[in-house]
Amino acid sequence: MRRAAGFTLFELLVVIAILSVLTGLSVGFLGKTDPTMVANAVLGGELRAAQLSARAEGVPTEVLLQPGTDEGPATVQARLLRPVVSFRFEPNQAYEDDSLRPVLGGEDAADGRFGHARRVAPGGKGAVVRWTPTAALLDLRDGFVVRFDLLLDSAGPATLLRLPPAIELTLDADGRLRARLRVAGLGGGDNRLVPVASSQPLPRGRWCTVDLGCDTRRCWLAVDGRDVGDAVCDGVPQQEDDATFEFAPADAAFTGLVDELRWFVYQFGSPQQLPIECEAPKALRFSFDARGEAVERHAVAFTVREDGK
Repeated sequence: MRRAAGFTLFELLVVIAILSVLTGLSVGFLGKTDPTMVANAVLGGELRAAQLSARAEGVPTEVLLQPGTDEGPATVQARLLRPVVSFRFEPNQAYEDDSLRPVLGGEDAADGRFGHARRVAPGGKGAVVRWTPTAALLDLRDGFVVRFDLLLDSAGPATLLRLPPAIELTLDADGRLRARLRVAGLGGGDNRLVPVASSQPLPRGRWCTVDLGCDTRRCWLAVDGRDVGDAVCDGVPQQEDDATFEFAPADAAFTGLVDELRWFVYQFGSPQQLPIECEAPKALRFSFDARGEAVERHAVAFTVREDGK
Protein backbone atom coordinates (compact mmCIF):
# COMPACT_ATOMS: atom_id res chain seq x y z
CA MET A 1 0.00 0.00 0.00
CA ARG A 2 1.38 3.42 -0.89
CA ARG A 3 0.58 6.93 0.24
CA ALA A 4 -2.10 8.87 -1.58
CA ALA A 5 -0.89 11.55 -3.94
CA GLY A 6 -0.06 14.85 -2.27
CA PHE A 7 2.75 17.22 -1.45
CA THR A 8 5.91 15.75 0.04
CA LEU A 9 7.91 17.87 2.47
CA PHE A 10 10.63 18.24 -0.19
CA GLU A 11 8.07 19.57 -2.67
CA LEU A 12 6.79 21.94 0.00
CA LEU A 13 10.28 23.27 0.67
CA VAL A 14 10.75 23.85 -3.07
CA VAL A 15 7.47 25.81 -3.18
CA ILE A 16 8.52 27.87 -0.14
CA ALA A 17 11.89 28.60 -1.78
CA ILE A 18 10.13 29.77 -4.95
CA LEU A 19 7.80 31.96 -2.88
CA SER A 20 10.83 33.47 -1.15
CA VAL A 21 12.45 34.29 -4.49
CA LEU A 22 9.25 35.81 -5.83
CA THR A 23 8.82 37.79 -2.62
CA GLY A 24 12.39 39.06 -2.97
CA LEU A 25 11.73 40.14 -6.51
CA SER A 26 8.52 41.85 -5.53
CA VAL A 27 10.27 43.56 -2.63
CA GLY A 28 12.87 44.92 -5.05
CA PHE A 29 10.08 46.35 -7.21
CA LEU A 30 7.93 47.61 -4.39
CA GLY A 31 10.90 49.16 -2.66
CA LYS A 32 10.83 51.83 -5.35
CA THR A 33 7.34 52.86 -4.26
CA ASP A 34 5.70 52.42 -0.87
CA PRO A 35 7.63 50.86 2.08
CA THR A 36 4.36 49.72 3.69
CA MET A 37 3.66 47.66 0.57
CA VAL A 38 7.08 46.07 0.94
CA ALA A 39 6.41 45.29 4.62
CA ASN A 40 3.03 43.72 3.80
CA ALA A 41 4.61 41.65 1.01
CA VAL A 42 7.32 40.28 3.32
CA LEU A 43 4.82 39.51 6.09
CA GLY A 44 2.45 37.87 3.61
CA GLY A 45 5.22 35.63 2.27
CA GLU A 46 6.16 34.37 5.74
CA LEU A 47 2.51 33.76 6.61
CA ARG A 48 2.01 31.71 3.43
CA ALA A 49 5.12 29.63 4.17
CA ALA A 50 3.88 28.88 7.71
CA GLN A 51 0.38 28.01 6.48
CA LEU A 52 1.75 25.67 3.79
CA SER A 53 3.98 23.92 6.32
CA ALA A 54 1.05 23.44 8.71
CA ARG A 55 -1.17 21.95 6.01
CA ALA A 56 1.52 19.71 4.54
CA GLU A 57 2.63 18.12 7.81
CA GLY A 58 -0.49 18.53 9.95
CA VAL A 59 1.23 20.50 12.73
CA PRO A 60 0.80 24.01 14.16
CA THR A 61 3.16 26.77 12.99
CA GLU A 62 3.62 30.44 13.74
CA VAL A 63 5.10 33.73 12.54
CA LEU A 64 6.57 36.42 14.80
CA LEU A 65 6.59 40.14 13.99
CA GLN A 66 9.11 42.12 16.04
CA PRO A 67 9.30 45.95 16.06
CA GLY A 68 12.61 47.51 15.15
CA THR A 69 15.00 49.25 17.49
CA ASP A 70 16.97 52.48 17.10
CA GLU A 71 19.75 50.40 15.52
CA GLY A 72 17.75 48.08 13.29
CA PRO A 73 14.55 47.47 11.31
CA ALA A 74 11.46 45.49 12.25
CA THR A 75 11.65 41.79 11.39
CA VAL A 76 9.34 38.92 10.48
CA GLN A 77 10.29 35.34 11.31
CA ALA A 78 8.45 32.06 10.68
CA ARG A 79 8.83 28.94 12.82
CA LEU A 80 8.49 25.88 10.59
CA LEU A 81 8.93 22.14 10.95
CA ARG A 82 12.21 20.67 9.71
CA PRO A 83 12.62 16.92 9.09
CA VAL A 84 15.57 15.32 10.87
CA VAL A 85 15.34 11.61 10.05
CA SER A 86 12.89 9.01 8.75
CA PHE A 87 13.21 5.31 9.54
CA ARG A 88 11.29 3.45 6.81
CA PHE A 89 12.58 -0.09 7.52
CA GLU A 90 13.06 -1.00 3.88
CA PRO A 91 15.85 -3.53 3.21
CA ASN A 92 19.17 -1.74 2.69
CA GLN A 93 17.68 1.68 3.46
CA ALA A 94 20.26 4.35 2.66
CA TYR A 95 21.12 7.19 5.06
CA GLU A 96 22.84 10.46 4.24
CA ASP A 97 25.13 10.03 7.22
CA ASP A 98 26.00 7.26 9.66
CA SER A 99 24.81 9.52 12.50
CA LEU A 100 21.26 8.89 11.23
CA ARG A 101 21.59 5.10 11.13
CA PRO A 102 19.73 3.24 13.93
CA VAL A 103 20.23 -0.18 15.43
CA LEU A 104 17.14 -2.23 14.59
CA GLY A 105 15.53 -5.00 16.60
CA GLY A 106 12.30 -6.91 16.25
CA GLU A 107 11.55 -8.76 13.01
CA ASP A 108 11.21 -7.62 9.41
CA ALA A 109 7.61 -7.62 8.15
CA ALA A 110 7.05 -7.22 4.41
CA ASP A 111 3.34 -6.45 4.89
CA GLY A 112 3.75 -3.03 6.50
CA ARG A 113 1.64 0.04 5.84
CA PHE A 114 3.91 1.50 3.13
CA GLY A 115 6.22 -1.42 2.44
CA HIS A 116 8.42 -3.17 4.98
CA ALA A 117 7.77 -2.64 8.69
CA ARG A 118 9.15 -4.00 11.96
CA ARG A 119 7.21 -6.50 14.02
CA VAL A 120 7.29 -5.86 17.75
CA ALA A 121 6.75 -8.58 20.32
CA PRO A 122 7.29 -8.73 24.10
CA GLY A 123 10.36 -10.68 25.08
CA GLY A 124 12.45 -9.56 22.11
CA LYS A 125 16.11 -8.69 22.42
CA GLY A 126 16.71 -4.97 22.53
CA ALA A 127 14.55 -2.09 21.34
CA VAL A 128 12.98 -2.21 17.89
CA VAL A 129 14.71 1.11 17.12
CA ARG A 130 17.74 2.32 19.04
CA TRP A 131 19.37 5.59 17.96
CA THR A 132 21.79 7.92 19.73
CA PRO A 133 21.65 11.42 18.20
CA THR A 134 23.65 14.39 19.39
CA ALA A 135 21.72 17.34 20.78
CA ALA A 136 22.94 19.38 17.82
CA LEU A 137 21.45 16.90 15.35
CA LEU A 138 18.14 16.48 17.18
CA ASP A 139 17.72 19.90 18.79
CA LEU A 140 14.49 19.94 20.81
CA ARG A 141 14.82 23.48 22.19
CA ASP A 142 12.27 25.09 19.84
CA GLY A 143 9.94 22.09 19.91
CA PHE A 144 9.58 18.79 18.08
CA VAL A 145 7.21 16.23 16.59
CA VAL A 146 7.84 12.48 16.61
CA ARG A 147 5.46 10.58 14.30
CA PHE A 148 5.02 6.90 13.55
CA ASP A 149 2.56 4.48 11.98
CA LEU A 150 1.38 1.76 14.34
CA LEU A 151 -0.69 -1.40 14.15
CA LEU A 152 -1.56 -2.54 17.67
CA ASP A 153 -2.52 -6.20 17.98
CA SER A 154 -3.71 -6.08 21.59
CA ALA A 155 -3.98 -3.68 24.49
CA GLY A 156 -1.79 -3.77 27.54
CA PRO A 157 0.77 -1.68 29.43
CA ALA A 158 3.78 -0.92 27.23
CA THR A 159 6.38 1.73 26.43
CA LEU A 160 6.20 3.06 22.89
CA LEU A 161 9.22 5.37 22.99
CA ARG A 162 11.56 7.24 25.28
CA LEU A 163 14.36 9.77 24.98
CA PRO A 164 15.49 10.46 28.56
CA PRO A 165 15.11 12.76 30.31
CA ALA A 166 12.89 14.71 27.91
CA ILE A 167 10.27 12.30 26.57
CA GLU A 168 8.42 9.12 27.45
CA LEU A 169 5.34 7.79 25.64
CA THR A 170 3.49 4.75 27.00
CA LEU A 171 0.26 2.79 26.70
CA ASP A 172 -1.93 2.00 29.70
CA ALA A 173 -3.76 -1.29 30.24
CA ASP A 174 -6.58 -0.19 27.93
CA GLY A 175 -4.30 1.01 25.12
CA ARG A 176 -4.59 4.74 25.85
CA LEU A 177 -1.61 6.98 25.12
CA ARG A 178 0.20 8.52 28.08
CA ALA A 179 3.08 10.95 27.59
CA ARG A 180 5.41 12.73 30.01
CA LEU A 181 7.69 15.55 28.92
CA ARG A 182 10.33 17.16 31.11
CA VAL A 183 10.62 20.89 30.41
CA ALA A 184 12.26 23.95 31.90
CA GLY A 185 10.36 27.22 32.22
CA LEU A 186 10.78 29.70 29.37
CA GLY A 187 12.14 32.23 31.84
CA GLY A 188 14.68 29.78 33.20
CA GLY A 189 12.34 28.22 35.77
CA ASP A 190 12.73 24.84 37.42
CA ASN A 191 12.38 21.59 35.50
CA ARG A 192 8.99 19.95 35.72
CA LEU A 193 7.06 17.07 34.20
CA VAL A 194 4.18 17.83 31.85
CA PRO A 195 1.72 14.91 31.52
CA VAL A 196 -0.39 14.49 28.38
CA ALA A 197 -3.05 11.78 28.21
CA SER A 198 -5.46 10.49 25.59
CA SER A 199 -9.07 9.98 26.58
CA GLN A 200 -9.58 7.08 24.17
CA PRO A 201 -7.64 3.90 23.37
CA LEU A 202 -5.76 3.32 20.15
CA PRO A 203 -7.56 1.19 17.56
CA ARG A 204 -6.59 -2.47 17.43
CA GLY A 205 -6.01 -4.50 14.33
CA ARG A 206 -5.67 -1.53 11.96
CA TRP A 207 -3.02 1.02 11.10
CA CYS A 208 -3.03 4.51 12.61
CA THR A 209 -0.62 7.46 12.67
CA VAL A 210 0.46 8.72 16.10
CA ASP A 211 1.99 12.14 16.79
CA LEU A 212 3.62 13.39 19.96
CA GLY A 213 4.47 17.08 19.66
CA CYS A 214 5.60 20.10 21.63
CA ASP A 215 6.02 23.69 20.43
CA THR A 216 7.21 25.06 23.83
CA ARG A 217 3.76 26.53 24.48
CA ARG A 218 1.66 23.40 24.15
CA CYS A 219 2.20 19.63 24.12
CA TRP A 220 -0.20 17.33 22.29
CA LEU A 221 -1.03 13.80 21.21
CA ALA A 222 -2.74 13.16 17.88
CA VAL A 223 -4.06 10.04 16.15
CA ASP A 224 -4.69 10.13 12.40
CA GLY A 225 -4.35 13.92 12.40
CA ARG A 226 -6.87 14.51 15.19
CA ASP A 227 -5.84 15.74 18.64
CA VAL A 228 -6.68 13.25 21.38
CA GLY A 229 -4.92 15.01 24.27
CA ASP A 230 -3.04 18.22 25.03
CA ALA A 231 -1.57 20.22 27.87
CA VAL A 232 -0.12 23.67 28.47
CA CYS A 233 3.65 23.46 28.33
CA ASP A 234 5.31 26.93 28.40
CA GLY A 235 8.72 25.34 28.64
CA VAL A 236 11.74 24.08 26.75
CA PRO A 237 12.16 20.29 26.42
CA GLN A 238 15.16 19.14 28.42
CA GLN A 239 17.66 16.89 26.70
CA GLU A 240 21.12 15.53 27.28
CA ASP A 241 23.75 15.23 24.60
CA ASP A 242 24.12 11.67 23.27
CA ALA A 243 20.95 10.47 25.03
CA THR A 244 19.65 7.24 23.46
CA PHE A 245 16.24 7.15 21.79
CA GLU A 246 14.43 3.82 21.99
CA PHE A 247 11.22 2.72 20.32
CA ALA A 248 9.51 -0.32 21.85
CA PRO A 249 12.25 -1.11 24.39
CA ALA A 250 12.50 -4.80 25.23
CA ASP A 251 11.61 -4.32 28.90
CA ALA A 252 8.11 -2.98 28.07
CA ALA A 253 7.34 -3.72 24.40
CA PHE A 254 3.88 -3.97 22.83
CA THR A 255 2.60 -6.53 20.32
CA GLY A 256 2.16 -5.22 16.80
CA LEU A 257 3.88 -3.47 13.88
CA VAL A 258 5.58 -0.11 13.42
CA ASP A 259 6.24 1.65 10.10
CA GLU A 260 7.84 4.97 9.05
CA LEU A 261 9.07 6.46 12.30
CA ARG A 262 9.94 10.13 11.77
CA TRP A 263 11.51 12.93 13.81
CA PHE A 264 10.94 16.63 13.11
CA VAL A 265 12.11 19.71 14.98
CA TYR A 266 10.73 23.23 14.96
CA GLN A 267 13.19 25.80 13.72
CA PHE A 268 12.98 29.55 13.22
CA GLY A 269 13.93 30.73 9.74
CA SER A 270 16.20 33.71 9.14
CA PRO A 271 14.58 37.00 10.22
CA GLN A 272 13.20 38.90 7.24
CA GLN A 273 13.94 42.61 7.57
CA LEU A 274 11.31 45.22 6.80
CA PRO A 275 12.21 48.64 5.34
CA ILE A 276 14.10 50.64 7.95
CA GLU A 277 11.65 53.55 7.74
CA CYS A 278 8.64 51.24 8.24
CA GLU A 279 7.45 50.83 11.84
CA ALA A 280 5.52 47.86 13.23
CA PRO A 281 2.92 48.73 15.89
CA LYS A 282 4.08 46.12 18.43
CA ALA A 283 5.31 42.55 18.77
CA LEU A 284 2.72 40.18 17.28
CA ARG A 285 2.35 36.41 16.94
CA PHE A 286 0.42 34.84 14.05
CA SER A 287 -0.35 31.15 14.53
CA PHE A 288 -1.91 28.37 12.45
CA ASP A 289 -3.40 25.09 13.61
CA ALA A 290 -2.65 21.65 12.15
CA ARG A 291 -5.08 22.28 9.27
CA GLY A 292 -3.42 25.57 8.36
CA GLU A 293 -6.33 27.59 9.75
CA ALA A 294 -5.45 30.88 11.46
CA VAL A 295 -5.68 30.68 15.25
CA GLU A 296 -4.11 34.04 16.06
CA ARG A 297 -4.48 36.71 13.39
CA HIS A 298 -3.96 40.45 13.52
CA ALA A 299 -4.68 43.42 11.33
CA VAL A 300 -1.33 45.18 11.00
CA ALA A 301 -1.12 48.88 10.20
CA PHE A 302 2.49 49.71 9.36
CA THR A 303 3.51 53.35 9.55
CA VAL A 304 6.34 55.26 7.91
CA ARG A 305 8.52 57.56 9.98
CA GLU A 306 8.13 61.15 8.95
CA ASP A 307 11.87 61.72 8.91
CA GLY A 308 12.28 58.67 6.62
CA LYS A 309 14.92 57.18 8.97
